[in-house]
Amino acid sequence: MHKKNFSMSLISILLVMAIGAMPLFARGGQEAAVDGRPEVKVASNVQIPLRIYFEGSDIKGYEYEIYSEALNRAGYNTYVVDVAFAGIFAGLQADKWSIAASNVFITSVRAEEMDFSDPYLEASDVIMVRNDGSINSLSDLRGKVVGTEVGTTQAAYAESLNAQYGSFEIRGFEDIETQIMDLEIGRIDALTLGQPTASVYIQERGGFEILAQSDNNFMIGAFFRKGDPLRDEFNAALNEMKQDGTTAALYRKYFGTDAPAGSAPVHIFEQPYVPQR
Repeated sequence: MHKKNFSMSLISILLVMAIGAMPLFARGGQEAAVDGRPEVKVASNVQIPLRIYFEGSDIKGYEYEIYSEALNRAGYNTYVVDVAFAGIFAGLQADKWSIAASNVFITSVRAEEMDFSDPYLEASDVIMVRNDGSINSLSDLRGKVVGTEVGTTQAAYAESLNAQYGSFEIRGFEDIETQIMDLEIGRIDALTLGQPTASVYIQERGGFEILAQSDNNFMIGAFFRKGDPLRDEFNAALNEMKQDGTTAALYRKYFGTDAPAGSAPVHIFEQPYVPQR
């Protein structure tokens, strides 16, 4: 009886010691994982074709594989928080997660508020309409309803088009899929979207066409709180992936072609990238 009680007490002491030695938080938003590796929470809107999306219960996509592999090489496990784009920066600043990575364009305004990784993809904004002939030019948008995702550069693109070709109603959405459905059934007349995401929807769903494309080409990267050393760890791993061909292979896997020479998926930035707009 005494031996049993002594054994149980010893086990309890050892468990308490083990739990006490394991930090609950390695850094803001990075919880200790079961295997001893810190877990980094990454906020993404998990419904962006090719970039980050669900396939059944699994998360797939170029950007997902980029940041999860970079974190793995830096010694971390990845925990994805699926959240609407409009909330990813507020959550980052509130320590709800350590990284915001959701096809985020690197802009000068965002650079003032947050740190960001070296670019690993680039894209532009487009406006997409149904291919039923109802809208054939930007001037035809006058009096129409244009959808856009709240808080994105696509929203800013819609505002610039409204100033030049409006007036038209700009209707904000929290996600891409709802916009696409509303365009399909006629609740909105057009929507602004990133490219090549727009081309993916055109190929997969049909019934759409690109009306116009922005002249601006944006770099895409992962965002961090100002001064977080995790950014430098991430960049070191990302550069290693570019050097050994991992990013090029992932680009080919998801986009079906080789990344252009000198483009963000393969270019190693010797100096920090500085957005001009």
